[in-house]
Amino acid sequence: MQNKTGSRDIDAAFAVMTGTLLLGVVLGVMCYCFMSEDAARIISAAQSDYIGFRQSADFAQILLASFGVSTLFLTALFLLGFFAFGQLPALFVLMYRGSGLGMILSQAYSGADGSRGALTVLMIVPACVISCYALCICAKESVRMSGRLLRHMMFNKPFPGMLESVKNYAVRFAALEAVAAVSAACDCICSVLLADRI
Repeated sequence: MQNKTGSRDIDAAFAVMTGTLLLGVVLGVMCYCFMSEDAARIISAAQSDYIGFRQSADFAQILLASFGVSTLFLTALFLLGFFAFGQLPALFVLMYRGSGLGMILSQAYSGADGSRGALTVLMIVPACVISCYALCICAKESVRMSGRLLRHMMFNKPFPGMLESVKNYAVRFAALEAVAAVSAACDCICSVLLADRI
């Protein structure tokens, strides 16, 4: 019974993280719709650089660039887990990632003709889905670790097996780095298949 309850709690936490990320996507779309022309041109130039890099770079360069971006967000969440008040900043990281994705997809869809826009979205989305899945799990783990530290600090509650918890926390993040590597490989494959057709 306890296992079922724990599973429901974990699923609820993951749903909250996913909802936060999707809220960021919605905010990113809204920001793009109401941003100034100068800001829209900056987003358009960034997208052009993104596509241009994938058209000219080799497989290893794309892999490292994509993996580096995912690792940056994962590392931020990993470190926030060691702060007692890291819960809200962890949610902000998710929302920030989602808002950036929302703006990029909005620009990709509206800034090109139908087929070119669809190809751009198709090139971006598969890897983003995988990396965002890993990011949501990382955020859940980060918030949980941060919450345990907060309870220990505010209510002087014991934190049994703290060293073991930190080890397990690090192992889970290392496993999610492997998911980020899969996302980077997916990004490479999509770029090789689609970038030259955009």
